[in-house]
Amino acid sequence: MAALLVNQVTARLLAMFGWAALAAQLVISVQHQMKLGHSAAFGVFMYTGYYTILTNLFCTIVATAFSAPRESGSRWAAWREPWVVTAAAVSIVMVGLIFHVLLRAQYQPTGVAAITNVIHHYIVPVVFAIFWWRVVPRGSLVWGDVWRVFAYPAAYLVYILMRGEIGDVYPYFFIDVRNLGYAQVFVNVSAISALFIGAGFAFIAAKR
Repeated sequence: MAALLVNQVTARLLAMFGWAALAAQLVISVQHQMKLGHSAAFGVFMYTGYYTILTNLFCTIVATAFSAPRESGSRWAAWREPWVVTAAAVSIVMVGLIFHVLLRAQYQPTGVAAITNVIHHYIVPVVFAIFWWRVVPRGSLVWGDVWRVFAYPAAYLVYILMRGEIGDVYPYFFIDVRNLGYAQVFVNVSAISALFIGAGFAFIAAKR
């Protein structure tokens, strides 16, 4: 009973801070683009291009699903599936690691943006990983789930490359086709994909 209460409280805190940080970052993104002379719509367009934002949204929805009363029916059931929670956990941990290793020196925000940055890249990855460990039952994952876990980052890659072709903007330097060309981007993406798949296997192994 105590463990269930801890999980509920953790889920509610993740959901509360997650939605608040996402909303704050949306306002920051729109205001920033408008200061540069772009439209609010372009600010939203840029905001929805970041894997950090989409993955924090993913984790926040999962946390909201666990916060919802069980009697709410099947509406939230899919978000509580062990492989779905694992997909969110793998991706958010990778968000934190990739940011810390590759992007931290390039992005040093101030003010509210500094707070949302810490939430998105450090607090949520750590807390959600602990949450995953607590709520995903041992034995509930199979090795084949790694491909379902990897489907989300793979879909993001297709999405972001299509956006880049249309809008000529890329959110991360290591997938910027304009500067690197498709050959180098393919090499970069292959390396990152291997890390994602390896992380997926590691998470599944931890719950076998």
